[in-house]
Amino acid sequence: MKKCMHSRPYGQSMVEFALILPAFLLLSVMVFDLGRVIYYYSTIHNAAREGARYGIIHPNDFSGMINTASKYVIGLDPTQTVLTAAPGTPEPVNGFNNPTIKVTVSYTFRPATPLVANFLSGGTITLNSDAVMRTESLPSP
Repeated sequence: MKKCMHSRPYGQSMVEFALILPAFLLLSVMVFDLGRVIYYYSTIHNAAREGARYGIIHPNDFSGMINTASKYVIGLDPTQTVLTAAPGTPEPVNGFNNPTIKVTVSYTFRPATPLVANFLSGGTITLNSDAVMRTESLPSP
């Protein structure tokens, strides 16, 4: 029987790689999901703000606020997005009682990582963003 001159543990590194690969892939997908959550929240926050900005000029056009906000939900599944606009509660500021408007955007996020989805109720996270702005009006003489 002939003995090898080089006895390197090639099998050991393959076993270590096979043990580490699933954990590395799971961690990578979880980081990917975190990035998606941050992007989606930023998008719905921007959409709510833009809808409210439209509303401060057109305070009675609630469908216009929703249409404006819907233009800014780029990259989101429209079936998972809920847009609402409503009058807010007026708060007196500097003697003026300008009404406010409130635009709310909600999005149902489904993570790509099955392990994370198992820990969530229903396998989803609901992201919400509100924008409340005071309407533009000139003071009465």
